[in-house]
Amino acid sequence: MKSSKNFQRGRILLVSHVYHTESGPVYGPFNVIKDFLNTNKRSFQTIEYPLVSRTPLIIKSVFETVKTVMTAAVYKPKIFIGIDPLNAFAGVILERFGLVKKVVFYCVDYTPTRFKNKILNSVYLGIDKFVSKNSDEVWNVSSRIVEVRKKQGISDSKIKFVPNAPIFGSCPRLPAEKVNRNNIVMVAGLTHGPVLDLVLKAFKNVVAKFSKARLLIIGTGPYQDKLRLKTKKMGLSENIKFSGQLPNKNLLHEVSKSGIALAIYTFSDDYSWIYYGDSKKAREYLACGTPVIITDVVATAGDVRDYNAGLVIKPNSESLEQALSKILGDKNYWLKCRKNAAKLGKDYDIDSILGKII
Repeated sequence: MKSSKNFQRGRILLVSHVYHTESGPVYGPFNVIKDFLNTNKRSFQTIEYPLVSRTPLIIKSVFETVKTVMTAAVYKPKIFIGIDPLNAFAGVILERFGLVKKVVFYCVDYTPTRFKNKILNSVYLGIDKFVSKNSDEVWNVSSRIVEVRKKQGISDSKIKFVPNAPIFGSCPRLPAEKVNRNNIVMVAGLTHGPVLDLVLKAFKNVVAKFSKARLLIIGTGPYQDKLRLKTKKMGLSENIKFSGQLPNKNLLHEVSKSGIALAIYTFSDDYSWIYYGDSKKAREYLACGTPVIITDVVATAGDVRDYNAGLVIKPNSESLEQALSKILGDKNYWLKCRKNAAKLGKDYDIDSILGKII
């Protein structure tokens, strides 16, 4: 493995796929690293590929790999950071030909069942394992992916835990007296019904006990029109508001004003990557000092439980209703969770984490 000194100087090439909605690109780990490099005045270049494309996957993958190699040959970086296996694969090729000095594979999204096609899925897992073994460092977004790397036989010295966390100093935090405890926020892609239906069912019962409770849903997606209609039919139009997708700065501002934040996930074979994921929205909630109610599906729940920074629940409406009622009904408990949430957010400040490894 290359000396850490290689990371302290030289050009960096950062390559990632970026997810776009109708409102624009979604802020993610790629943006966090880019912000860190800008703040620290590092010399770097980025390559961004669309996550979703109509181009057949094989053609798209070959094209992107070739483009990355050609770009690197011109830019001549010393350090290559590839977010996802295919991007890291290009970095491994470049290092084999002596075109980069150090390769980092940053795994922000893992699942053992990426594709339903068994052959395609085997190829994906093979590439993932290959780049893990042949990169100089393997950054993993969750503790569960770290365990996968250990089972793959990856050296502990190469494995780094780099959570999906924000820069703590960039997140607004308000004094408790300026926060309305009755205001609840949920950041979610409005793409499918189960999670959102679960939230509505629980929230209707909560409003019956806490009439001042308000829920702000931040996000957009194909399910939004049905969700608005359902909200109206349930008589919750005065209690639930929809903001659509917000720029990250505005999103954090809304979170900081909220008393409780929801990170609700359900598990299914179609969304098995959630189990191995690290909840970006939960990390942002915590960094704003906002207590979190999170389901035990995603790895981040373990940190919330360990720090007592909110409540970890089962993915059902009854558990959510009980959790909301507990925090809304106990101010002292809420204040304790606020303090612990901010501590958890600070302890996992991505600026500090990246500062130690870049």
